[in-house]
Amino acid sequence: MTTATSTAIERWYDLVPEPEPVEDGMLQNPIIEDIASILRVHFKPRADSVLVSGPTFILYDINDPNARIAPDCYVVFDVDAKAIVGHNSYRVWQWGKPPDFVLEVASDSTALRDITEKREIYARIGAREYWRFDPSGGMHYGDALAGDRLVGGVYEPYEVRVDEDGDLWGHSDALNLDFYWRGERFWVRDSATGEWLNFLEAELAAHEVTRQAHEMTRRAHEESVRAHEATRQAHEATRAAHRREREARLAAEERARRLQAELDRARRRD
Repeated sequence: MTTATSTAIERWYDLVPEPEPVEDGMLQNPIIEDIASILRVHFKPRADSVLVSGPTFILYDINDPNARIAPDCYVVFDVDAKAIVGHNSYRVWQWGKPPDFVLEVASDSTALRDITEKREIYARIGAREYWRFDPSGGMHYGDALAGDRLVGGVYEPYEVRVDEDGDLWGHSDALNLDFYWRGERFWVRDSATGEWLNFLEAELAAHEVTRQAHEMTRRAHEESVRAHEATRQAHEATRAAHRREREARLAAEERARRLQAELDRARRRD
């Protein structure tokens, strides 16, 4: 009996479903997908050990199926990312650490929970940083952009600055990236290089288009080479056929001459 109960406790997390979509998800989802895409592209060279996930459950207590929370985006360093992706959730006890970075995007249906209950849970499970982005400019969160770092189990706010253009921005120590609020858009800059990462996906798409164009050119060239080879072989076959035809004609003419010579000799004998 004890064994059956233990097995049930150990396996309930395999049955955890995807998070339910929120009421105003159509407003949130494009922004969330954009941010997650930017981070995936940025960390792609380290994809084996850096997990970047969109809204999936983080499970943080193996003994409590209700101990789960779904950030809009999160990042975890130094894990077997490929193995984790094969599961339907991120299990803190199984992979040995909480997320290094979590992000919520504001909406009317989720904002209150994001700045109260979720913030408390992220601090309790040890998420290193917690960022909030409000595309409305602060109507839901009170701030367009806010970030916290965990110090002694408690979140302390990062400084959010205003640059000369009026853009709000803050620096993420966990990701070594700068986050900007620019008129409803979430912009990301590499703190080390100053490069704007929002353009990386477009650049990769352009490279992919170029790669496909080169591939099409290569295939067209191969087709051309094959066509030329087929034409050469056809010409060779035609020449061979003409050669055989000529040889056959010459052989027939030679047989005719021999036959005529024999007939002439026969007439002379007669």
